Amino acid sequence: MRRAKIIATLGPSSNTIDQIQKLIETGMNVCRVNMSHGTHESHKELIANIRKASALAKKEVAILADLQGPKIRVDKLATNLELKDDSVWVIGPSSVQDKYPEYKDCYIPTIYEKLVDDCFDGARILFDDGLMIAEAIERDREVYKIKVSVGGILKSNKGINLPDCDVSAPSFTEKDKADLMFALTQNIDYIALSFVRKREDIQQVKTLLHDLKINIPIISKIEKPQAIDNIEGILDVTDVIMVARGDMGVEVGNHLVPSIQKKLIKLCNERGIPVITATQMLESMTHNPTPTRAEASDVANAIWDGTDAVMLSGETASGSYPVEAVRTMVQIILDAEQSPKERPLLRHVDLSSVHASVMVAASLIGEKVFAKRILAVTDTGTSCLKLAKFRPDTPCLGVTSKEATARRMCLYWGIEPFLLKGYSEDSFNFQEHVIEEVKNLLGLVNGDKLVITRGDGKFFSAGSSNSVKVEIIKDTPKVLGSDEALEEASDDKKKILLDHNICATCQRCVEICPHGIWVVDKVTKDTNLNADQISHCKMDMECVEACPTGAIEIISSFT
Repeated sequence: MRRAKIIATLGPSSNTIDQIQKLIETGMNVCRVNMSHGTHESHKELIANIRKASALAKKEVAILADLQGPKIRVDKLATNLELKDDSVWVIGPSSVQDKYPEYKDCYIPTIYEKLVDDCFDGARILFDDGLMIAEAIERDREVYKIKVSVGGILKSNKGINLPDCDVSAPSFTEKDKADLMFALTQNIDYIALSFVRKREDIQQVKTLLHDLKINIPIISKIEKPQAIDNIEGILDVTDVIMVARGDMGVEVGNHLVPSIQKKLIKLCNERGIPVITATQMLESMTHNPTPTRAEASDVANAIWDGTDAVMLSGETASGSYPVEAVRTMVQIILDAEQSPKERPLLRHVDLSSVHASVMVAASLIGEKVFAKRILAVTDTGTSCLKLAKFRPDTPCLGVTSKEATARRMCLYWGIEPFLLKGYSEDSFNFQEHVIEEVKNLLGLVNGDKLVITRGDGKFFSAGSSNSVKVEIIKDTPKVLGSDEALEEASDDKKKILLDHNICATCQRCVEICPHGIWVVDKVTKDTNLNADQISHCKMDMECVEACPTGAIEIISSFT
């Protein structure tokens, strides 16, 4: 099972039900809806298509609504502007352009009204993701004179970055508020807040959601140098972090992005906060069916660093090979995950909460008994989030009765949502509703083990996960093994059979039998028969009764 999750941005190349279904079946876990483009009507249609495709694929996916934030852009231009090296231009709000006819032939209009107020002499002004660079040299009333150091062709709507300035525009704009209110009507699963700079940016949105009595996780996109400086405060209040490497590279310089990425992933791993690595991961696949070697290495290194999820942007939104991009991402992740991630030492893990301690115990038990799955019964998904923090070797099914919880868990590392539908809490039978379905789904056989975590009372009660149980699959009470798997020993009174196919290696027989008939191989830890000792067997059947899987059978020679 793949542990790290894949987020894919949907757009013109991937907005139909058929195409979304293919992306889900290929490996997409979270659908990103970019609120910077399109209308509420088009977003509504896209979200409806996602839900229909999810139902057809019979797999839950989460929807992430990514708010635009205070994007600073060049306004509409009559013609493209050629910014030559060392040339001097004037930049200012479009609203005051007519007041400065003397700058008619060298005016760069911007939609951002406070650019001049935020700027200062010597500050860098970057255009089109840093492809063109200028420096502010002198303020003239409501505009700023700038000198171009790296030129190029400037087009309408291109982005403007002010990496040296403390931009006064709020991270949560009026457009963002309108988009958020719309997204809430569509039952989306995550909100991404762009250009976060400090903890107050997140708290503002959380307060709004709290007033509305809505609980939706907030993803803080880290792309401003101020956010990196204030990262500890941001981590205190955010639900998820996104390493948004696009604008980050423009703001701080591409050469610093790798070290910042590693630092952010490490901090998130230590706190158990999910972290997403995003932007240009398989950029060449926008136009090519295969990635570059550097891109493949980039994805793998993010996995090795400990990222919970990786994100595709233009590759799936507008690229020529959206399905191939997701498939390639799956292949890279699966290969990278063959190298085990070093887990945090227990003495460094905060086990003060019942949730955390139970989940660590479940993880260790699952590993030591070679369980096929951990089944974490959860109401809100919190227990599964705690489990993901410890990076268990054993794959986990997050068992829930809530659709919203199942979708939210689509972003959690190593957690596969398992949604139960159409049952009554009063008549709920875990064996019938879950274990049987999991057994059939995974093809489990006698002796296979499942680790189950849940609360003491109702199965789906928030904050109640405080017990761990090992369930051993044991359908058939008699030996069924083939000749190769069946170990046999006999004397003149009895025949003893041990079926290795279904033996759970629990060593209950070893503990009960005082005659040394059952022994444990020191290397393989398998239970074996000691034929030299079977004459001592009293045929009291205590080992047969103690065997949880029916792997032992004792047959009298007189029957």
